[in-house]
Amino acid sequence: MFKGKPRFEQLDEYLLRRDYEMALEAIAEEIKKRPENFNLLLRQAEILGLAGDREKAIGIYRKLARHYAQQGFYARAIAVINKVLRLDATRQDITKELASFIAAQQEAEKAAQAKLKGAEKAGHEGLKRPARHAASPTVVPALPLAQPAPPPPAPHADAARQQAEKELAASRFFVEFPPGGLEQLLYAAAVRTFDPPEVIVREGDPGTSFFLIEDGEVEVHTQDPSGKPVVLAQLGAGEFFGEVSVLTGKPRTATIVARTPVTVIEIAKKDLDRIARQFPDVRTVLQRFYERRAQATVEVMLARMRGGNA
Repeated sequence: MFKGKPRFEQLDEYLLRRDYEMALEAIAEEIKKRPENFNLLLRQAEILGLAGDREKAIGIYRKLARHYAQQGFYARAIAVINKVLRLDATRQDITKELASFIAAQQEAEKAAQAKLKGAEKAGHEGLKRPARHAASPTVVPALPLAQPAPPPPAPHADAARQQAEKELAASRFFVEFPPGGLEQLLYAAAVRTFDPPEVIVREGDPGTSFFLIEDGEVEVHTQDPSGKPVVLAQLGAGEFFGEVSVLTGKPRTATIVARTPVTVIEIAKKDLDRIARQFPDVRTVLQRFYERRAQATVEVMLARMRGGNA
């Protein structure tokens, strides 16, 4: 039977029918139109995996992970690598590759910062030296022509920039790990998805893991002193939750519920403890992380709501 030309608008229909050939043709045509859309590449890799072409799928995931890592979006890269491990748990070489790449990025960043500091120091010393030549006559530069003020950024563009900054800041957590410890952390990290209104953690439960939101939004719920339910906050991509329970041993202080379909990177306390035993520097990393996060935790929100001290 003649199927006709595949259409991207019918992609979900092809997938429901498990017609992966038509689905792959449809998404390939769309990628030609929008080659800069990395979400399309992710979808293509997922369909290749469903169709049984694991090697092609892994090849695309590998490129995407490197792309996100180059941009500093390590959480996104980790989520992609997790997809590779789901297809083939033996491909630990890709985890090692990402860990090495992140470590190299960090070394390059340190070198650039050291070079910048050296240049600034040399510049300050140069300013302190007395001039050895006669002063040049003062020249008053011509006033530049008035330029119209640039238009304010569109609200959605500003929100996207703030979101990107938040994700980049969260990704710094992974950069501080020693390379061997980072490789083990990447391999141990689990990527999980939840649909609304699923409960991800529940108030009062022991804290056995903490989470970094890779995509989507969650709500932070608790109860006021009278027992009335209260929504404390909404958290989105690039934000952590649950870390205080893991790092202090306290029970969960709030309930976290999926507000939209959400993807999180889950890091278990037992894995952190195991890695820290092998790489003692990891404890220093975790302590710094805890101190930086102390003023942005659920506990602070709770204290303010209940009239306690932050």
